[in-house]
Amino acid sequence: MITLGRAALVTPDLAATAAFYRDAFGFRTLFEGRFGDYPLLHVGPGGLTDAGLWLRPAAPGDPVGRQAGAGPFLVLYLDPDELDATTARCAALGAPAHLTTQDADGRYAHVRDPDGNEIVLAALTVAG
Repeated sequence: MITLGRAALVTPDLAATAAFYRDAFGFRTLFEGRFGDYPLLHVGPGGLTDAGLWLRPAAPGDPVGRQAGAGPFLVLYLDPDELDATTARCAALGAPAHLTTQDADGRYAHVRDPDGNEIVLAALTVAG
């Protein structure tokens, strides 16, 4: 069996980015340490072996924000009754929804993290 581990996210401010994901989505710090001079910060909603984000400090010249190209960086699946409260938390943190949609499968809100990475909040109403 293969499971998804973590995605790397380049950010100029590890603490601010970790705080956004904690306060907006309930992520917690799963691991924090150093490898030589290199800081390591893994955040996520589950445990250390569950999918999460490695927050990596940006080096000069590193691209920051919109790292997935033309599409969203991350899709988070929520219970349908959590979408409005989560979207409101994002707005209170300075990340209002810039796109909301609804279709036969559910409701969606698109927000951007502090570095400009697009996140889709998906509240599906069908079993997936």
